[in-house]
Amino acid sequence: MNHSFFFTPFSPIVNLFIATFFLLAKKASCTDPQFLACEPKSCGDQNISFPFHIQNAQEEYCGYPGFAISCNEKNKTVLSLSNNEYIIQEIDYQNHSLRLSNAVGFGKNTSCSPQIQNISLNGDRFHQSTTRTGVFLFYNCNSTLLGNDSKLLNHKADCSGENANVSTVAMLDDDPLLGSASEKCGAGVVAPVDVYRGENVSIGKMLERGFVLNWVASNCSECDESGGRCGFNHTTYQFKCFCPDRPHARSCKSGEYFFSSFPVSKFYRLLEIAG
Repeated sequence: MNHSFFFTPFSPIVNLFIATFFLLAKKASCTDPQFLACEPKSCGDQNISFPFHIQNAQEEYCGYPGFAISCNEKNKTVLSLSNNEYIIQEIDYQNHSLRLSNAVGFGKNTSCSPQIQNISLNGDRFHQSTTRTGVFLFYNCNSTLLGNDSKLLNHKADCSGENANVSTVAMLDDDPLLGSASEKCGAGVVAPVDVYRGENVSIGKMLERGFVLNWVASNCSECDESGGRCGFNHTTYQFKCFCPDRPHARSCKSGEYFFSSFPVSKFYRLLEIAG
């Protein structure tokens, strides 16, 4: 076999393999822009990754539909539900859960103006934990009528910014005084909280502690374990695994680079066969 033919500078076969080598090497050295765009980010002490994405800081395709969040001026992570803003206190990616508290302050020296509204959840995205109950907040209660009901007066919330004629009453949704409160107050709303057996904490503390939601979204574990970053194609409505080379359906393992499965020895073997 005349090896000199294959290794001359003008050999078509050598030129073909050299061109192929550099094209594939160039492709391998380029990192997919979607993989770079979906790098996890932080807001305060919260690590944000799929299914969530931070509006105006990450691309929409880095998150699952309905999981857009924001990072406010106080560096707090905020999720909007039913036109209410909730502070995300904790995200548990393993258990697919997060703890929220209403962004409207509540408690001592805090205005109890009716900013807390009823919450309505999209069952396709979020559902509440089994420990959830509700706190009824009654606004614009007649202070005179409350003063004549010693039991109901015990439920008066300590709020600033209210005049002497009106008060706010807060109680759990199974309280036997709910009927009496509705007669002496204006419209009420229900704020979700978590209640645990045997505990004795104030309603203000319950509102501050918040409640737990579980979420339903595409499973990210297979993509994450393969070194990819999870995302979503909002046009085709399909999960995507963004990998350094390109997007894949579920995992980066399904699309390894050419040279990881094509040893150099085979390159020379092809030359011998061609000769």
